[in-house]
Amino acid sequence: MQRTYYLYYGANSLQTRSKSWFNNLADSLRMPPIAAALIAGIPAAIVTALYVLRMHGARFEIDSVYYPTFAFVYAVWILPILGFMLFSLRPIRPNAHAAPKHRFICMVPAYNEERVIGNPIRSLLAQKYPKELFEVWVIFDGTDATAEIAERLGAKVLVTPTNGYGKHRALDYAFRKLLHPGDDRYVAVFDADNTVSDNFLQAMNDAIEARGFRCMQSFHDVLNGADNWITKALWCSCVSSSRMYLTGRMRSLSNVLICGTGWCCEAELLRKHWSHIKTQTEDIELNGILALESGVHVGYVPEAHIYDEKPLNIWVSIRQRMRWMCGHARVAYYYFFRCVWEGMRRGDLALIELASYYLVPFALLISFLTWPLLAGISLGVFRIAGPLASGPVEHLFEAIAVFFIFGYQIVGFWNTKELGGGGFTRACRVVLYSLYTCIFAILVWPPALVWALFSVAKSDWLYHTPHVSDATEEALLAQRTAAVRVNAATALAPQAATN
Repeated sequence: MQRTYYLYYGANSLQTRSKSWFNNLADSLRMPPIAAALIAGIPAAIVTALYVLRMHGARFEIDSVYYPTFAFVYAVWILPILGFMLFSLRPIRPNAHAAPKHRFICMVPAYNEERVIGNPIRSLLAQKYPKELFEVWVIFDGTDATAEIAERLGAKVLVTPTNGYGKHRALDYAFRKLLHPGDDRYVAVFDADNTVSDNFLQAMNDAIEARGFRCMQSFHDVLNGADNWITKALWCSCVSSSRMYLTGRMRSLSNVLICGTGWCCEAELLRKHWSHIKTQTEDIELNGILALESGVHVGYVPEAHIYDEKPLNIWVSIRQRMRWMCGHARVAYYYFFRCVWEGMRRGDLALIELASYYLVPFALLISFLTWPLLAGISLGVFRIAGPLASGPVEHLFEAIAVFFIFGYQIVGFWNTKELGGGGFTRACRVVLYSLYTCIFAILVWPPALVWALFSVAKSDWLYHTPHVSDATEEALLAQRTAAVRVNAATALAPQAATN
């Protein structure tokens, strides 16, 4: 975050700030030429083909395609998210404070993370929790100076033989080496770029005492949310998801999703089940394994926060999401039918909903593949009949779609204190950031999903996301608020220069 602060405050002139803004925009969109050509060329080719069909007077009835895809996308993706939003309108209260009792081992898998490894170590060692009740371990499987830096900062280091083949393999080695039979500790897992709120372990202790949770997920926030338009988009969507999606799941199903980082689980459960992990998305796979094999639902502890670094570049975002979707699709292959069957047999609605969630990559892909259908309908090339062709039903679902695409993030992001400013200023920023999420989704998700189709059979790590932000939690709020304000001023600079 200091990098963001100096980038913007070091610009002393209007011209320099304007140039910096445009340079950052260009950097955020940089990608290989072939990828850029495909991302721009495929939609252009589709639109061109539709116009050619229109010129030749082609008309196609598409009810048999449109209605099934519409029903699938709404049933699996849109309506569950909006339903959980309704359950989230009443926030979850923090658990009562309990005397520190439970022991924790904090693990940070790290592959060549020398630039950011200080983030989790400093914040974990500064926890407001008795030092004798927790340890901090860096699980290192890289080749740079991460291990030396971690030891110098005060963490313990375990070097693995997994050679950068992914977090789930590094953790598997760590669990076998550091956990023992009858281990009564809880394992807290963080990414190497995370900063952790100083109440994290105390909040987990309180949740265990008050709710008896055996596995828990914290509130997932963003470390570098003000860096550029991409991180603003991801900050908006991430906070909205933590506030509404996870809260709604907890209130309605008492089972949230493990979000990859900032989660905590009984050591015995991990010793028993982790070796069964088979995919690149070990977080949501563990959700299914715990529910199926041990009947364990994941609890939510929103008073504990982790701050995660988000990518600054579109191409990095595409590759990251391609890996997620590959793993997600493989989890669906392994666990969808088991979750449905066991959910029906046990009468466990959370398992059935989890099975539905495992189909989200396919719903996302289909939703983007329906765009040519919608474009064809608007051009008159495609035609549909029935309730979605016209009338109140069509208008109702159009309103739902508009709210889902644009309004959902506004509701979820509205109370973010770091945005600063008065009511009008905050409203403008929330609307702008929500718009960024729409642009980001259009540019990133379609190519990531299509690419994942051709990579889903791969079981290796596929891609390591680079991290660069080194920040202390103490400076996080002030730096992010300052960056938001300066970014807003910079965005207005070209207009001011013109006037």
